[in-house]
Amino acid sequence: MKYKWLPRPEVHCKSEDLPDIAGIPVPVGSMVRRRGLDAAFFRSDYSTLSPWPDLPGADSASLILEDAVRNDKLILVHGDFDADGITATATAVRVIRALGGLVQYYIPSRFQDGYGLGEAAIDLCIQSGVEVLITVDCGITSIDEVARLKENGVKVIITDHHKPLDILPKADVVVDPELSSDSSVRWRYLSGAGVIHTVLRGLAERMDSTEIPELEPDLVSIGTVCDVVSLTGDNRVLVRRGLDILRTKPSQGVLALMSAVGVNHTEVTTRDISFGLGPVINSAGRIAHADQAVKLLLETEPGLAAGMASGLEKTNTKRKRLDSAVFAEADSLLANTRTGIAVAASEHWHAGVIGISASKLARQMNKPVVLVSWDGDTGRGSARGVPGKPVYPILEKAMEKGLLLSFGGHNQAAGISLETERYAEFKSFVEHIADTLYAEDSGPVLYIDGGLTAEQCSISILSALRNFEPFGEGNPEPVWITRGVYPVSFRPVGQGGKHLQISFQSGNTTLRGIGFGMGHRTSELDRILDVAFTLSADSWRGGNAVQLVVVDIKPAAGRRN
Repeated sequence: MKYKWLPRPEVHCKSEDLPDIAGIPVPVGSMVRRRGLDAAFFRSDYSTLSPWPDLPGADSASLILEDAVRNDKLILVHGDFDADGITATATAVRVIRALGGLVQYYIPSRFQDGYGLGEAAIDLCIQSGVEVLITVDCGITSIDEVARLKENGVKVIITDHHKPLDILPKADVVVDPELSSDSSVRWRYLSGAGVIHTVLRGLAERMDSTEIPELEPDLVSIGTVCDVVSLTGDNRVLVRRGLDILRTKPSQGVLALMSAVGVNHTEVTTRDISFGLGPVINSAGRIAHADQAVKLLLETEPGLAAGMASGLEKTNTKRKRLDSAVFAEADSLLANTRTGIAVAASEHWHAGVIGISASKLARQMNKPVVLVSWDGDTGRGSARGVPGKPVYPILEKAMEKGLLLSFGGHNQAAGISLETERYAEFKSFVEHIADTLYAEDSGPVLYIDGGLTAEQCSISILSALRNFEPFGEGNPEPVWITRGVYPVSFRPVGQGGKHLQISFQSGNTTLRGIGFGMGHRTSELDRILDVAFTLSADSWRGGNAVQLVVVDIKPAAGRRN
């Protein structure tokens, strides 16, 4: 993908809030000032996590759970079938079990049940004698379903992080950061896994068991990264702590998963979670059943975990083939789209993978994308936005107009269902709304944090940058440029030559790099270039060197031809 390069917008910070940057390399210090990172940003030790009672509803929820655990009441954890919901479910089950509670879990089938709290789960509660149901990463819009559970004497705790409707379900307690209008509180952008972790911290404290290892946020960090919530505030603390646990004492299930996808657990990063662990965990709920992933995350026997991880990786391989077919057709259908949102539908697409293609296309087109998979008279759709162009407000208006059967999600990701006969009207309506909200622009933008000389692309810079991890939404990995380098060798690598392995020369310095998805750009490598990149350790050379992860290339300034 080719980008328009712009300096990252400056964020102003009060001088008294600036951190001490003495000893930090100059380019990194300049990045700190440009991003307006204050001293609080660097206070990310686990002890700085917000007190759990600060999250509204967490106190009442933990009290209900304490009563259930102490009195051997059957608890059902109802999760969602994505990585956030799966890790949230596994987190809740393992903590409640460790505290001696009676707990089962249920995750609906994407294809048979659909998203959220449904009839099958309600019937299970009634038939199994469940006394307390707690939802994780879902439930905030389940008005009728909660009412039926309450009629049957089930206590209901809703924990979610999605946007609510105008009315809330009449549960015993609702815990959802979206109910707060204060964007400054540290818990405001918790993932579903982060919300239930907060409630469980309260339960553990009530049970005088705050030191149990099951309460560590290793799984929470995976769910948080995969759900692309802002890695600031409590999320930053949870992911940093979670990465420490994944690197030093991962559970058997996660260790087996990292081995299956080729991730060295001692050096696992948010990039490994996003592009390695996350897609495999998600694949279960996309084309099979999320139970596969939950069982793996809860497994404690190494041999069984290894077998489960291998099976899940095979599921992910199948998911990749289905996704490739969806992307190819959708890319062709949307090639000439000139509206502010791109909408396409097909009866050939697997409903479980359309969200992945929607994400890729949204980034590629720099606009929201909606893909719909038809099944008879109805369709299920996945929608994705891009920074500065959320998709949720557009779909919310379509729901208000009566064009959707169901709808839920957050600003940059949502799911919908609709009738086939309303599709043309829906498409026309959202295109009109998007054209009003998001005027057509010049294409995707790449924000640059600063420049590095070839000599500065070094371990010392990379080491300094590690103080800013974890990188992700809200704290993007720094993008640098180096100017006037010449590509001395290159070759397409990976399946089908999809990626580009490349070496650059600048003076006496050689820089090695990899351009993911750039295998088709070899014709641009016959000239001096300016290169935009992120820095990473070069594991092939023992980790004591760096490589450029190339994001984009352009003819060197003053040499464009």
